[in-house]
Amino acid sequence: MEAYFAANPSARGYVLDDQGGLRKHMVIFVNGRQITDRIGLSDSVPQDGLVEVIQALSGG
Repeated sequence: MEAYFAANPSARGYVLDDQGGLRKHMVIFVNGRQITDRIGLSDSVPQDGLVEVIQALSGG
C-alpha cells in the first residue's frame, strides 16, 4: 500500500482516515479474503499476493 500511495498521493486520504486506519466505507481483500485489521492494517500479504481495495456500498 505504501508503494501505491507514494505513486498516487491523493489516494491515501480517500482510502485511509486521519489516523491511518481504513475508512468506514472501504474494504481491502488479500487473495480474496477480507482483511481483519482495519486499524493497523497488519494482515500479511504473500509475495505473490493480490490486494484489492474496494469502496463498499451502503444504503437501504
